[in-house]
Amino acid sequence: MITSYLFLVFVMFHIVCCMPKTQQHKINKPDMLELRKRSDFHPSERTLDCFDMVGIEGDYVYTPTERRRQCTVYFIGNFMDELVEFQIRQIDIPCNGNKLQIFDGWKLGGAVFPSEEEHAYSMENRQFEACGEDSDSVFISSQNVAMLSFPTNIGSFKITFRTRKNPKPCHAMAPDSSGEYDLLNYGERRNCTFLVIYPVTISIIQMTVGDPSIETKLKCFSEPDQVQFLEGNGLDYGLMRTEQVMCGSTETVEVQDYESTNDTTTAAGIVCKRSGVSIPLQCQSSTVRLISSGQTDNHVRIKFSKLSPSFNECL
Repeated sequence: MITSYLFLVFVMFHIVCCMPKTQQHKINKPDMLELRKRSDFHPSERTLDCFDMVGIEGDYVYTPTERRRQCTVYFIGNFMDELVEFQIRQIDIPCNGNKLQIFDGWKLGGAVFPSEEEHAYSMENRQFEACGEDSDSVFISSQNVAMLSFPTNIGSFKITFRTRKNPKPCHAMAPDSSGEYDLLNYGERRNCTFLVIYPVTISIIQMTVGDPSIETKLKCFSEPDQVQFLEGNGLDYGLMRTEQVMCGSTETVEVQDYESTNDTTTAAGIVCKRSGVSIPLQCQSSTVRLISSGQTDNHVRIKFSKLSPSFNECL
């Protein structure tokens, strides 16, 4: 379930990483406490702020203000195998000016998740507009995240936010700092990306990528089927550092929690234990990508857990 702490992390991540240095400012304790209260408060109908994150299903309203700035509201499902659904209940926005922008995914700091190259739809077909003629229209995302953007003085609107089950999840963003996730290609030629906005340890529970008769191996850079582990400070995997690339098959193993002492760590950062393999990803964004040629049924089950706040090699 999405936590208020994720919202606080995302707010600070957005301000520090995505604004020009001349516009950067520090969030003080009173500001953070107010954000926590607002994120934890979920009445039957909630008012959207200009910069907001929403993970609780229900009705949301926006009332325009005179201050001129661009607003963004990020939506995320409580589970990684969900789709985001918007239904526009009321909209008082003229169709001859700025419209409500709906995007299939997230945009942040010039980066897009899921990426333009790996999404099922083109960027043009992921962007939608809504105005006064679109009352009762419904939008359904392709993964568990979507967003709204609009200027503050655009006009008022009311939406209902719901989630629905994704029958074949591919791209997903973690709503929390720990959990488990399965990446599958369903025998298809496609790439799937899993993103966590935290420094985390990724532990492999079970994996079959490429030839199932080959035991799990490292440095599979030239293999057509592979799983990549990357770290960075944004949404764009292309700007992230590759920590390791793996392929092959392993039996289900019991995975212990990551311990930072008394472990044997390779140059690639893998922590080897009798119980399995753990990979610490020590930046603000942690990514696992499953690359599939379509020649084999690929499956990776991972467990992820948040590292200490002191871990962030990328700051």
